[in-house]
Amino acid sequence: MFKFIQNMNSLQAFSSSRAHSFIQKTLNMKNKKIGFLVGLALILTTNAFSQGFVETVEEGSMSTFFNNACILNLASGEEITGKFVNGTYINNGFSKITVKLENGEKAKFEPEQISSLKIKTTKLMQLMMVSEASSSIKEMVNADFNEIVNRDYVIFETALTPRKTDTPRLLQLLNPGFDSKIKVFAQPGKQTAGISVGGLNLTGGEDRAYLFVKNGEKAVEVKKGSYKENFEELYSDCPAMLDNFKGEKIKWDDVALHVYVYDQLCK
Repeated sequence: MFKFIQNMNSLQAFSSSRAHSFIQKTLNMKNKKIGFLVGLALILTTNAFSQGFVETVEEGSMSTFFNNACILNLASGEEITGKFVNGTYINNGFSKITVKLENGEKAKFEPEQISSLKIKTTKLMQLMMVSEASSSIKEMVNADFNEIVNRDYVIFETALTPRKTDTPRLLQLLNPGFDSKIKVFAQPGKQTAGISVGGLNLTGGEDRAYLFVKNGEKAVEVKKGSYKENFEELYSDCPAMLDNFKGEKIKWDDVALHVYVYDQLCK
């Protein structure tokens, strides 16, 4: 919470005349929408967008979800409500789960049957999973902030993991609200050390890898060490991204920003 307040104060202290001047320059570009969004993005890069994804819930803390209310959306289109009883967690996601239905019966499901799983969070999780950057730009840009800020549920979706064989898993979605182009999923265990409470990082704990899924394809692991080299391949279908993010502007700390701008520009 203290870090959140610091970042908000930093954003407010940023020179309004400098910001206005920068945006005016970008608005002179042929495509004014691109100019505005990229200009805004570059300003936010230096202020409050160092962490724009929701926090990763680590494997060892999945037990905190047991007996929490959940909403299960099946691939068939059916919606089921109940309580999350338990799940088998392998590597980076659930390979099967058990849900207690409203009639008291227990039912088991595998990822192939599931589109999404939403598990009710605790109050602490709701506090820590609000994106700092998302709240600071709420009135300025176009995104589904009900999905970003209202962190009542931890969301899992089925995706194919980056293995030689097609292996579906229920993976934690980290960018709800700006996931129409790229879905970013957690890679639990691939973080630097930090202080955590209830499975969520309070300090430190930088994510070193994510799983990216574009257009429902197989997940690709995106790593901190090779992100700059792979940037062009990841965003190759959006020339505006490649034109405006080059060299020193490509930083791992801004990966959430890049995904957000890509979601807004490349439609």
